Amino acid sequence: MIPTTLVGLVLFIALLTPGFAYSARRERSGPERQFSALRETVAMVVVSVVCDLVVLSLALVVWSVLPKQTVDLTAFLTKPADYAVKHHVALWIWGVGLVGVATLLAVLVAGPLFDRLGRRNEAPYLSAWGRLFTAHPACRVHVGCHLSDGTYVAGWLLTYSRSAADVADRELTISGPVQYRAAGQQEAIELPNVGATAVSARQMTLLQVSYVRVAQPGTQSDVREIRT
Repeated sequence: MIPTTLVGLVLFIALLTPGFAYSARRERSGPERQFSALRETVAMVVVSVVCDLVVLSLALVVWSVLPKQTVDLTAFLTKPADYAVKHHVALWIWGVGLVGVATLLAVLVAGPLFDRLGRRNEAPYLSAWGRLFTAHPACRVHVGCHLSDGTYVAGWLLTYSRSAADVADRELTISGPVQYRAAGQQEAIELPNVGATAVSARQMTLLQVSYVRVAQPGTQSDVREIRT
């Protein structure tokens, strides 16, 4: 049902804010997913409802234990209009706070901490491109790009397109030191004063990926590489 009043519209947006925050966080932390509009909408609504119910349930416990210091549930449920007029500031603060906590809960559920606790599997949503860069999460990724004009560029992987489709219209960025070899040359040189560069997948003929294991602080350095 679409709200027809200003108050209804504000409540509608507030109640769905956790679901929107969840979807936005998932887009940033995981691979792109190609779902139907219906499924995306249902997921957003379900997350919003669950987070709102959890936070509201905790608030009801607090209100029941401390009615004088928080919200008097008996008075609010008996005469909601009168109570809202007399305590509109307190209700507004509680409402904003509850929405904020529910939104924060949704963001945490969508974040990397919950990924590790829940062992969420992103593999089904990864393209072949994405699998190359995430095959060894504990390793740093070094890429070598052979381009169609015969040049070669290499460096540490910085970012890459998270598109779920294996298409040519995507890019990756590499950070320095950036190695460059012009077409027809035998040796690659380090490009001075170049901190990062972008490479289009459309221009690549071969992509080489190396996984360099990163030593943990306080442990002996491990420089082994797994190449693919």
